[in-house]
Amino acid sequence: MRSVFVRTLVKQVFMLILILGLAFSVSAQDVVTIEYWHINSAILGAKAVEQSVARFQELNPNIKVIERFQEGDYGGLLNNLQAAIAAGNPPAVAQVGYNFRLFAFEQLPHKLIADFAATDPDYAAYLESFIEGIPGLGQDGTGLQRAIPLAISVPVLYYNADLFKAAGLDPDQPPRTWDELREAALTIKRETGEYGLGIQVQPNNNWLPQSMIESNGGWILDPQGLPQVSSPEVVEVYELWQKMAIEDQSLPVVTDTEQEQAFMGGRLGMYLKTSAAMKTISNQAAFDLRTGPFPSWGDKQRRLASGGNALFIFAKDEVQQQAAYEFIKFLTSKEGQTIWVLDTGYLPLAQGVQDDPKYLADYFAENPLTKAALDQLPNAVAWLPFPGPRGFEAEQVLVEAREAILNGEPVQAALENAQSRLERLLN
Repeated sequence: MRSVFVRTLVKQVFMLILILGLAFSVSAQDVVTIEYWHINSAILGAKAVEQSVARFQELNPNIKVIERFQEGDYGGLLNNLQAAIAAGNPPAVAQVGYNFRLFAFEQLPHKLIADFAATDPDYAAYLESFIEGIPGLGQDGTGLQRAIPLAISVPVLYYNADLFKAAGLDPDQPPRTWDELREAALTIKRETGEYGLGIQVQPNNNWLPQSMIESNGGWILDPQGLPQVSSPEVVEVYELWQKMAIEDQSLPVVTDTEQEQAFMGGRLGMYLKTSAAMKTISNQAAFDLRTGPFPSWGDKQRRLASGGNALFIFAKDEVQQQAAYEFIKFLTSKEGQTIWVLDTGYLPLAQGVQDDPKYLADYFAENPLTKAALDQLPNAVAWLPFPGPRGFEAEQVLVEAREAILNGEPVQAALENAQSRLERLLN
């Protein structure tokens, strides 16, 4: 009798384990896993990515997000993305820098955000939740919504008020024009021995140079899409840049990482850089850090390239596509944007989030450094994308010209060579 009881008990336990196992299997199958590719390093938003993923998964336990950092900024991510697409295993969601958005629109197979209008009853309200004009950064020339903007930044002038005082400059009156900037940089170099100015440079884009050029009335590509990099306005920009580097020796010719380290170490008086780095710089600077507006060229209007990226869906599976769309909606919600802005320095894209006490109102009230970025948002223009299948190669042409100029090559000759190369690549 006892053995029968034991056998019955064992059988029941076995059946319970089997049932639980099947339940677990079904539950596991219901969890959708997606990959998210981004460029947010430890010093630029990695914490925000981690917090965003954790919060999204808390709200959506049926979706697992694997975030993967891509080295090499937007160019490095794009190279890796092309390889992954060719191999048939792209990430579900990836950041694409605004300067590469046309390339992605035309050359990379992706799921249109506009497609979700048919299944999401809140689609129209979602697009209307952005600050006016922002959705356009993810639209093609016909107005079709292909991607969703995540981040926007503008360049600002960071400066070391302690070095200003040591050089006899007024820290309450930062330079407003490029002539004033050059003079202040020379003064800092002469009076303190430290470099006066750093300008953000990247090995694969011309984001900050675009702001310098267009603020002077020039174009990298004019409104008709034609290269204009040998025009007098562009030549003037690079001649001044070269003079500060070689003639004045007030601007170091080093990598951007080295410039950032020098500035945060108190060895660089001023630094023109993205507002997205504000959190990192303010956390590490051991001096009186202040911010001011991007310098103007006389009385010409500022035109500042809007840095940042849009989120594209590259998943091929419909279930993953839907999960990716939900993830994107969270990242661009008021809650998602709050997490993002607090750990970076990017500007919020959701309407009302900066004035809402539940989200970012206190942050902006308590952080005067952000004022320079917010005040310049009306001057933001689209970050230039080079069109066509050779757009990525075209981007490098002006990068190489800049490097040659800062190492002493005659400006006019370097830019005329770049003009010829761009005309061949883009025709």
